[in-house]
Amino acid sequence: MHDTFSFLTKLRRSLRVAAAGCLAAPAAGAATYHVNPATGSMSNPGSASQPWSTLEAVFAASKKFAAGDEILLYTGYHGAPNVKGSNTGFVKISAASGATPRLSYLNVSSAARWEISGLDVCPEHAGAGSYADDDPVVEIVKSASYITMRNCLVRGALSTSGWTVENWKSRVDRGVRTEARYTLMENNRIESTSHALNVRRGASFTIFRNNIIKGFTCDGIQALADDSLFEGNTITDAYVADNAHNHDDFFQSWSVGADGYASGEGTISRVTVRGNRFISRTNRDQPHAAKPQGIGLFDGYYEDWIIENNVIATNVGHGIAIYGAIDCKVVNNTVVENPFDAPSSDRPWIKIAPHKDRTTASTGNLIRNNITAKPVDAVSGSSIVDHHVTTTSYSTFFTNFAGFDFSLKSTSPAKDAGSTASAPSIDITGATRVAPYDLGAYELIASGGGTTGPTYTDWLTENSLPTDGSGLGAKTADPNKDGVVNELKFAFGLPVSTRGYGGRLSNGIAVVSNQRYLTLTFITPEPAPSGVTYTVKSGANLESWSSTSVMETSNTVSGGLRTRTYRDTVAIGGGGKRFILLDATAP
Repeated sequence: MHDTFSFLTKLRRSLRVAAAGCLAAPAAGAATYHVNPATGSMSNPGSASQPWSTLEAVFAASKKFAAGDEILLYTGYHGAPNVKGSNTGFVKISAASGATPRLSYLNVSSAARWEISGLDVCPEHAGAGSYADDDPVVEIVKSASYITMRNCLVRGALSTSGWTVENWKSRVDRGVRTEARYTLMENNRIESTSHALNVRRGASFTIFRNNIIKGFTCDGIQALADDSLFEGNTITDAYVADNAHNHDDFFQSWSVGADGYASGEGTISRVTVRGNRFISRTNRDQPHAAKPQGIGLFDGYYEDWIIENNVIATNVGHGIAIYGAIDCKVVNNTVVENPFDAPSSDRPWIKIAPHKDRTTASTGNLIRNNITAKPVDAVSGSSIVDHHVTTTSYSTFFTNFAGFDFSLKSTSPAKDAGSTASAPSIDITGATRVAPYDLGAYELIASGGGTTGPTYTDWLTENSLPTDGSGLGAKTADPNKDGVVNELKFAFGLPVSTRGYGGRLSNGIAVVSNQRYLTLTFITPEPAPSGVTYTVKSGANLESWSSTSVMETSNTVSGGLRTRTYRDTVAIGGGGKRFILLDATAP
C-alpha cells in the first residue's frame, strides 16, 4: 500500500503481540495509478510523475484494471464519473494522502468489486448553485454488485445556511441510491439531502454501518431489500415537513411486487435494524425543524425483522410501527420524545398492526425490554409483549435526558427489569449485558461500587477462574483462545467469554487540514478496573514508541462507559509507516 499502518494492543511486559486492523499488502503484480486534475493528462501513463487528469476521464477512456489495483485521486475536481468494469478481485479508488478529491456526482454501473473511499461528492463542486432536480448524488445501479463505499462525504449542497422552506424543497437532491447486491457503506457522512439513502428492492445483502446522516428532508433511510443490515448509524436533524407529499420517517420501508414498484405487495425478509440513533433535531434553534416518524414499516409484509438497541427521539406517534409483521422482534429499544420539543399527547409508541389491505394476520412477533413514551399498541394475537415500561419521567430514568444522554441512572426503574430471553447480549455501545438485563438500548454497567472499580481478583471470581492467578487465572493466560489475554479482558471490563475486544477497541484515520492521521479509540468501564493504566503511544516502527507523539481528541462518559479517542500527531504520507498502540496493564 501507499501508506501502511498497524494497530497494536500489547502488555507492558512484552511486545510479542499480533497486529490487528492492518492494511493488507497489494496483490502480486497490482499497479497503482495516479489521477491529478492540476497536472494530469489522459495521454500520460498514470504514474506518479505523469498522472492521468480526472476520474471521469479515466472511465470515459475505458481504462482497464486488475484485481488489487489502486487508483489514487489528488486534490481537485474530478467531474461526474461513471465507474464501470467487472473485476475478479477488488480494485480501490482512494484519496491520495492528504488529498481532497471533489466530484459533482458518482455513478456505478456494469461494475463489480470496487472499493471507493475518501471522496467529497456534491453537485455544487461543478459550480455554485448547481442542483440536480432530485437525482441521487451517488447512484449504484442494478447492473453493479460488490460495491464498497467508505469514508466519503456526500452532500446535496455545500451549505444550507439561510435556506428557506422552498429552498429545502427545490434544491436538495437524493443522497445515495443503490439497487446493487452486496453494497457495503460504512463510515460515510451524508448531509443536506432529500431521502438520504434509498436501498431499492434489488439491493439484497446491503450493509449500511456506522454512517452519519445529518440534515435531511423527507426520509433518512428507505430500505426495500431482503437480507440487509442497518447498524450503528446516527441520523439527526430533520428539516421541512411536507405532509401533502410525504410522511417523513427516519427509516421507512414498504414491500413491492414483481415490478419492483407497486407498494404493499410481496414480503421483505431478514432485515436487521440495530444500534442506531435517530434524533429529530440536535439544535434547539434549528430552523424549519421537522418531526419525522421513527421506524415506519407501513405497507408489508415484513418477515423475520430484528429491531433492537435503537434510540429514537422525536415527538410523533409512530416510534416503531410495523403494518403486516410476521415473526419480527422489537427488543431493547428506547423510544422517547425529543427534549427540545414541548411535551404533547403525540408521543412515540411501538405498534404492530395488520396489513393495510391484505388478509394474512400479523403473527409470531415479540416486543420485549423496551422503553417508550406511549404504550405499546399491538393488534390482538399478533405479539408477545412483556418486560416493557412506558414513561415520560425521563429525569428518573436517564442520565441526562436534556443533553441527549439516554443511558440509565443507577437508580433507574429500568435497571434489571428486563428479560434475557431472545434479547441482545450487548447494548447500543457494544457493552456486554449482564443478567438480569436492563430495559432500553443501554445497559447500566456495574462499577464495582463507590469510585473504585473491581480488582483483578474480583474479575477472576466473576469468571470462575483461579483466584490465586495461577493457570487459566494468570494475567497472560488466554482461556478463550482468541488472542486476548486475561489482563486485557479485565482492563476493558469484559467477561472472559467475550470474543476479541467486544467492540471496545478500534482504529481509524482522521483528516485534519488535508492531512491524514492514525486514530485509536478505546472504551473502558467508568470507574476503571482497579489499578489499570492506559497509555496510547505511536511510532514510525515497532521498536520506538512515544506517548508524547499522540493527543487526546475526545473523552466522554455515557452509560457507565468511558470512550476515549487519541490521534497521532505525525501525518501519514511520503511512503513512511506509522503505528499506534494501546498499552493497558494491571497491577
